[in-house]
Amino acid sequence: MKNAIALAATVLLFAGCASNPPVDNEPARARAHAAYDAADEEFGEKPTPRQSVKKQEEGPAVIAVSNATFKSRPTVLVAPAMGKGEAPNIEVIRKNPLAKTAMEVINAYLTSRDYSVIGLESQAQLDEVVQLQSDIAGNDEDLAYVAGLSVGADINVTFAGSVQIEDLVIDLNATEASTANLLASESVRFKKEDGESQRAWVQRAVQEAIVKLENKVRDRLAKDLEKGVQYKVVAHLTGEFTDEQAENISNMVSSQIRKKFNKMQVISMSRNTYDLLVYADPDTYDDAQMVYDVFVEGLDGLAKVRKQNITKKLIILEIQ
Repeated sequence: MKNAIALAATVLLFAGCASNPPVDNEPARARAHAAYDAADEEFGEKPTPRQSVKKQEEGPAVIAVSNATFKSRPTVLVAPAMGKGEAPNIEVIRKNPLAKTAMEVINAYLTSRDYSVIGLESQAQLDEVVQLQSDIAGNDEDLAYVAGLSVGADINVTFAGSVQIEDLVIDLNATEASTANLLASESVRFKKEDGESQRAWVQRAVQEAIVKLENKVRDRLAKDLEKGVQYKVVAHLTGEFTDEQAENISNMVSSQIRKKFNKMQVISMSRNTYDLLVYADPDTYDDAQMVYDVFVEGLDGLAKVRKQNITKKLIILEIQ
């Protein structure tokens, strides 16, 4: 495996709810099996029997996994992990069968654990994320990390792998899509077994890494979802406001509008920019548009609110 494997996720988005109907995981498993066979053919190796692959997918029996259940289904974004300032490259997945195998292993496991998994497997999806990232960076470079929210992700999972001497090293990171805070990381190192195919080598390492990573984040994620559905709200004051008017708007947001949601967390608040994380009751607010309407109505009489960009979990607005 000459090229480093690189994959990432907005994440982990998630999908798990005890009250939800059982998820049909067979399509994800079928895609994973197809990826395994394609990787073997690429390297001239005989495909591993299906029974053996299924046994590996079940993961190491010695790893105890969390049984925490989700109040609402979380969504995870999985996409190529690149260097700082670089956009995910879909060609890594398309051209490297081992990278594709690794991605399918992650997707299959998370699907079996009741997450809603978004894999950037089409250029259209990739373009959407990259475009949003560019739009946000035009306002504030520090906000580029929320690009995964464009596809509704709750969590981003980044994946990278490389061969170091005789070891395969797999690194996974899970971050909150709304804040970019690191939830957990996991790194595993595996030597290749005698007679083991490259595909099986990658599959074995990735399988153990994702089991350990998911176990670390599941309890915390379940607790966060108890608070409600997260929405990132970025507001810019663009009108000609006096200091007193700006203060009144700030007070309205931090006191009265706050009461409309289960919880509001202020990431940062300056005179002209608000960076907020709101937890909305899914029984009251169906989507981001309804959350946006709360700000329009709450500031009526003080200022005009205009939408700049609204996606599934991200609301960028101007206060004029």
